[in-house]
Amino acid sequence: MVVPRKLLNEVRMKTRLFICPSGQRPHTTSLQPTAVAVLETELEDIRGAKPYSKVPGPRELPLVGNAWRFLPYIGHFSIEKLDVVMWSLYKDYGKVVKVGGLIGHPDLVFVFDGDYIENVFRREEVQPHRPSMPSLRYYKQHLRKDFFGETPGLIGIHGPQWDEFRSKVQQVMLHSGAARKYVGPLNEVASDFMTRIHILRDEKNELPEDFLGEIYKWALESIGSVALDTRLGCLNSEISSDSETRRIIQSIHTFFVNVAEVELRTPFWRVFSTPTWKKYIGALDVFRELCMKYITEAVDRLSQEGTGTDEEMSIIEKIIKKTSDPKIAAVLALDLLLVGVDTTSISVSSSLYQLAKNPEKQDKLYRELETVLPTPETPVDVKCLDKLTYLKACIKETLRMYPVIIGNGRSLQSDAVIGGYRIPKGTHIIFPHLVVSNIEENFPAPDRFLPERWLKSDQCPLTAGSKIHPFVSLPFGFGRRTCIGRRFAEAELHILLAKIFRKYRVEYHYEDFRYKICPTYIPENPLKFRLIERHDLRHN
Repeated sequence: MVVPRKLLNEVRMKTRLFICPSGQRPHTTSLQPTAVAVLETELEDIRGAKPYSKVPGPRELPLVGNAWRFLPYIGHFSIEKLDVVMWSLYKDYGKVVKVGGLIGHPDLVFVFDGDYIENVFRREEVQPHRPSMPSLRYYKQHLRKDFFGETPGLIGIHGPQWDEFRSKVQQVMLHSGAARKYVGPLNEVASDFMTRIHILRDEKNELPEDFLGEIYKWALESIGSVALDTRLGCLNSEISSDSETRRIIQSIHTFFVNVAEVELRTPFWRVFSTPTWKKYIGALDVFRELCMKYITEAVDRLSQEGTGTDEEMSIIEKIIKKTSDPKIAAVLALDLLLVGVDTTSISVSSSLYQLAKNPEKQDKLYRELETVLPTPETPVDVKCLDKLTYLKACIKETLRMYPVIIGNGRSLQSDAVIGGYRIPKGTHIIFPHLVVSNIEENFPAPDRFLPERWLKSDQCPLTAGSKIHPFVSLPFGFGRRTCIGRRFAEAELHILLAKIFRKYRVEYHYEDFRYKICPTYIPENPLKFRLIERHDLRHN
């Protein structure tokens, strides 16, 4: 078949986000295919694609579409139970599912196939649009526009402003050695938290019901050491009621208590200022002021002491030197606080739970840790982290089973073909990671905690000889909108969990964890883990 030049040009424009059906392309699909043979294939697929109206999904009713399904009492869909909704859509309709007729909102197309997800990501444009946190976008671009101006940051922002901001910070944040520089400070924070854990245990060696709040303090302290060049004091044994540290801790609690109400329920805040909205904004204002305060101190320090060598400079110092704009460093720090505290905290919680419920895996991890860390007090340094392969596999497996963000997505910037269906521009494509990473065809025995899946030595009998599709478990996202703090989050997790499991055997003797969307995927149960010192076990 010969394709006319005019038609080829049309194909080139219309297939920038073209998605071929599962299995028809390797994982190494080029971002910009230009060969005539490829274009001919794409043209044939476009011609054979089914219309958008044929995408399977729950039937829309006249006037109310599918919006009624999310209404209290009469509907059976719930934003708070979106995990249940996702599983239901997959089981009832298959790998590509449309939920249309959402009054005032674009249609949603859920994609439950690794190949389809891969091709959407690989063909996304320079400024990918990810629908997320409209309340935060409103805060940055309207309510506090006088502060953020043309530098609103990364979270909740799209388009040229997002692209410009990311280009200014990504080289510093994503450099392979960026997080390694902070292993020492993060080890100190983790050591202080270990002291805190020792104090918190009761006579049964159990942690208190509100232990998740304590993990939040550790995460906040860790991020402060990275993004603000300071220790916030969140792990101090005594914190006065009128101190700045207490204000920070209360604000992070207020933010997470109210963000679910603001983001997941009917957005009355768009019409009038609700009590929940006021608390939410108050917490954001505290973080914004805090970030600006410590960035200003860093600027003053730089003006007095100079910058030193590139290897000696902190993230803040590098960004200030690179951009000559302290506000960029402050906004980046704010974004890291808002998305970094709960995500790492929940990852720690789920990892503790899975290893407590699978003692044979915990014993295997302990044997690795005992080899790498001679004593529980041995500092975790870069060389140690490089050797902790089984620990990293345990965390990967935990995030496969319980991804902190159960799904993300993209808003199509042009028409596309996904799974044999024509999908129009403006449709929101949802990648339901929780479902995709727990499907039998992607992970045999998905309900079993098997860190060996992730080891190169093929130690898992269920997966020996097979490769994991690179797009069926994406806890940190992919592409230009991948988590910019990923390297730091991983370092925090590796260091703290290494210390905990080197010193303690972790047990859990209560009902199985239940999870809720808040809007992260968070355990509902109290974290009443029992921590028994390994030293005591050897002497009993």
